Amino acid sequence: MKKGFTLIELLVVIFIIAFLMGIILPSLSRAREQTMLVVVNAELRQIGIALDSYFDDNQKYPPTQEDCISGRLIDHLYQLPKVLATGKYLPFTSRTEAMSTIMEDRFNRGHTYKYRSLGEVIKDRDIIDNWIKAKLWIPDKFPASSSISPDEGKWYPNESCSHPLHSPVTWVIFSLGPKFSEKWLEEKLGFENRYPVPKELWYTPKQRRGFIVRMRLKDDIQIGSF
Repeated sequence: MKKGFTLIELLVVIFIIAFLMGIILPSLSRAREQTMLVVVNAELRQIGIALDSYFDDNQKYPPTQEDCISGRLIDHLYQLPKVLATGKYLPFTSRTEAMSTIMEDRFNRGHTYKYRSLGEVIKDRDIIDNWIKAKLWIPDKFPASSSISPDEGKWYPNESCSHPLHSPVTWVIFSLGPKFSEKWLEEKLGFENRYPVPKELWYTPKQRRGFIVRMRLKDDIQIGSF
């Protein structure tokens, strides 16, 4: 007659399995996250090429899309410009879709990557607002140095820098990144929308949280968290 497992032996086996799973699962999660980061950076690069192609054809960059009912970053606020899709610079999506293009943020499913620029802005139904301009908050001496302090940066365009191409940053595209939460962003900036240019808000392997960013500087160099 075969002897079965005792209760103690079963508990030991369960403990060992749980212990091994506790070691393996975080490693698998980190590997999956790293894979997504590589893909996101590649797609942001593709969008950057589309933006430069649009500029070559139109002598300006697309307007910033601020026409989001909720005004929340996790929704369609600052989604990629529709003209990039209608102009065939990026893949087009169905007209019934809320997303402007199928370039979906892999860390914010159902929404495109984000785009902010200086100059023209859309606040209502694809109509460019003639009275309001899109702005970016940029730290002083950026990108050589960075800060999230409101006293160590300024909004562009401004009185001393009225033309978008004179700003240190021309446009910025970004993913919300892993573990994004509005509470985290509020703790960093309060209720101000001075994101995502300051480097203190960018993703780092140590904190495993932050925006994944790509931006174009006025000297045509593209930098970011990649």
